[in-house]
Amino acid sequence: MEGRAQTRFNSEDTPLFEIVFQRIQKSQEGSISFSDYMELVLYHPEHGYYASPEQRKVGRKGDFFTSVSVGPMFGFLLAQQIVAEWHSRLDEKSPLVIVEQGAHDGQLAADITAALHEHPRIDCTLLTYRIVDPRAETRAFLENRFSDSPVRIEIVSTLKEAAAGQGIFLCNELLDAFSVDRIVYSRGEWKEQAVARVDDRPAWTERTLPPSLEPFCEALGSDFPEGYTTEICPGLPHWIQEASGLFESGLWWIIDYGFEAEDYFSPHRKTGTLRCYRNHTATEDPFAFPGETDITAHVNFTHLREFGEAAGLKWLQYTDQHHFLIHAARDWLLSREGKPSEGESAQQLRQFQTLTHPGLMGQQFKVAELGKNVS
Repeated sequence: MEGRAQTRFNSEDTPLFEIVFQRIQKSQEGSISFSDYMELVLYHPEHGYYASPEQRKVGRKGDFFTSVSVGPMFGFLLAQQIVAEWHSRLDEKSPLVIVEQGAHDGQLAADITAALHEHPRIDCTLLTYRIVDPRAETRAFLENRFSDSPVRIEIVSTLKEAAAGQGIFLCNELLDAFSVDRIVYSRGEWKEQAVARVDDRPAWTERTLPPSLEPFCEALGSDFPEGYTTEICPGLPHWIQEASGLFESGLWWIIDYGFEAEDYFSPHRKTGTLRCYRNHTATEDPFAFPGETDITAHVNFTHLREFGEAAGLKWLQYTDQHHFLIHAARDWLLSREGKPSEGESAQQLRQFQTLTHPGLMGQQFKVAELGKNVS
């Protein structure tokens, strides 16, 4: 990236540096786990990358694109699938609660509820859309945004508050922002790749595995090249356990980029999946521009399945966004047959093609569907 040599590493210039250094200084090891570092730079209430819903930069003028930033078509298609599931695998005569976590500025919620409100088969008096966000500032922003929504939208702080008898849970690009620990295969054994202070900047350092990572590394084995690095998401088991209690019956849609374990831990993936995004430039340096750079790691969908099934959910399907949205769009596509693509229709079609094209977002994003007490 042009200008990378001028990256600011002066703690007086970037408040997060000093916060990180203070945490390192207080640690007995003289270093902190990467998950602790990632938690600070992404979620610090004042200086973190996700500190404010208006601060997260997506789209052409931001740091990266998402399916939501392509346009309202993504939410429209999810709404079509919600209607289809409500009238097939769920009880169409009972209230339905849609729960979204990781809604950020609420754009996906706005797109979905707009499409549901216009759908001829929906009785909106039976519908509630609940957004879960632990940050008071974001909740206040969303309360204001949806104060006059034609569909009932509720903003809550925890998954427990969002619980309902019947519902559909969805999250789009939530798990890739979960904090991860890093491990490296070094000199014939696994080490933790932690964060220390070196030359007045954060830097990688190796340290002995903590007990919490030992079982995972034992299961992973030792058939890896020297320097092989990968990630572990320590918060995933607790999260899916909590999310599994949302509904007595329902569906869980988890949309993100990632791999199954065989691919995730392939020996050729020597540097892991950690990626950083700023101004549409991807790097593997998480220590540049903390608080101004998004840090992500791919989702291990095999672990998600194992933890989800252990929590009592049934693994229904694992597919890519291309196939999931093509299926959701079936009725819409049939309604377009023989009609010219002009104006809004042409714009919808372009968005649909971007979302489903195998070379764009269609194969990049995966969809995991889990369920409980559904036919």
